[in-house]
Amino acid sequence: MNLDFKHSRFSSVIVLLAGLIIAILSAFQATAKEKEKPAGNMIYRESIHSVRFFRDGWEFSMPVFELGSDQHLVLRFDDLSDQVNNYSYTITHCDFDWFPSRLLPSEYMQGFNENPINDYKQSINTTISYVNYFLAIPNENAKLLLSGNYLLTVFEEGKRDKPVLTRRFYVLEPLTKISGIVKNATFDSYKGPNQEIDFNIDYSRIKMQDPRTEVKVSVLQNSMEDNALTSLKPQYIRDNQLVYDFNKENIFPAGNEFRNFDIKNIQTNGFGVKSIDFINPYFHINLQTDVLRNAGIYKMENDLNGHYLVKNDRANDPELESDYVLVHFSLQTPQPLTEGDIYAFGELSDWKCTPYNRMTYNVKNKLYEGTLSLKQGFYDYHYVYVEKGSPGINHIALEGSHVETENDYQILVYYHGFASRYDRLIGFRTINSVKQ
Repeated sequence: MNLDFKHSRFSSVIVLLAGLIIAILSAFQATAKEKEKPAGNMIYRESIHSVRFFRDGWEFSMPVFELGSDQHLVLRFDDLSDQVNNYSYTITHCDFDWFPSRLLPSEYMQGFNENPINDYKQSINTTISYVNYFLAIPNENAKLLLSGNYLLTVFEEGKRDKPVLTRRFYVLEPLTKISGIVKNATFDSYKGPNQEIDFNIDYSRIKMQDPRTEVKVSVLQNSMEDNALTSLKPQYIRDNQLVYDFNKENIFPAGNEFRNFDIKNIQTNGFGVKSIDFINPYFHINLQTDVLRNAGIYKMENDLNGHYLVKNDRANDPELESDYVLVHFSLQTPQPLTEGDIYAFGELSDWKCTPYNRMTYNVKNKLYEGTLSLKQGFYDYHYVYVEKGSPGINHIALEGSHVETENDYQILVYYHGFASRYDRLIGFRTINSVKQ
């Protein structure tokens, strides 16, 4: 009896110690993860411009391709340093929150973990010289084996710790069916300028023990990540269906249609262009002065939902023959906004608010003014407001919000079972607010 008692006490101590060790390790890992910065779409070198990453065949698509299919993603970017650099890339598997997963490269990729970018060409007959780089994924050196979130990192050969740019992309296992609708917000407090996204996820093709905890979803508006919904839980579950039908949790401000301008031909004023001047070595494109739209009525406009198209009407190969020009923006405001800053925003700013696209106030002309170096093409843009000290981007303070606005909503569905080691991407669909 005494030996049994001692053995029991010893076992209890061992269990307590094991639990304490696990708790300490978990806390350490959580703290370490908090200190890491989630991977994002970034450009780290000023000479890098016009970074685009899309599914081959549709330039305005999100970089999503189906596992095991013949689909490819295309990365294009220009280096205005006017010299060929030996760029290489790596691919990292990430979890739902875009931290690197615990998988080894050999588990999620067949091929080499580091590969050179060998496809590049110099610009032709342009006033500003550049080198255009091209990469297709997957390729013979890098084949992805698992679904989920991935990060592509481009760096100069031998300088892996100093990335030039990073891009997020997605590999899909189509194991679910997503149905949904975009409608006017139904909750009284949100009616008017907001859109509600209701959707169902059919998971009958995959066995789940507890779908409520094993499934995560991310909902994006026009591929933007700064205002994505990532904490939605199903309202209820029925017949292998996860139902997301809320009144306020799945709400987005509808915003306004994007403004746009046409610089496909810099010999004549295109849409939205006031004047064109050549001051060696740049063409200067002066856009029509914009006005605030936060108090106006809705006006239907055709747009690209914030994207842009590289195009030169006078060229055979727009990627190599399109010139870089300085585009001058101006926004009429009666007085400066002293509590924050205004930015020209869209894919043209890499969906970021940085000193590169921040505008300054001209007291004499009562205008916010800004200049961007852009490649010839057709561009969408918005003006956004960022309050000082706030990490959030206000998309509607200057542009207004109307429920009639046409928007694309991307829904991504992830699965992490109890025995899983990574987050699988098992569903993806784009739902349009007008074409449903």
